[in-house]
Amino acid sequence: MWTDKLESGVYERLCNCRSRKSDIEPLTNAKWAAMREAGKDKQGFTKEDALVAVLEMLDCNGQCFDLTADEYSELIR
Repeated sequence: MWTDKLESGVYERLCNCRSRKSDIEPLTNAKWAAMREAGKDKQGFTKEDALVAVLEMLDCNGQCFDLTADEYSELIR
């Protein structure tokens, strides 16, 4: 599972619906690493897809984070 790639604090906050804005980067990186391992990058998926999936998941957990254009761009690099 992609969540196995998370540090324990990030994972615990995610499970308890208490993620922080600073958790978005490690969540995105873990999700993207798992997508790449599954060959999704060869199917046309990008790191932005991982970020969008993380943001949607957090939104479903009742956590909405507004990212600036610069923050968004930095996260998908």
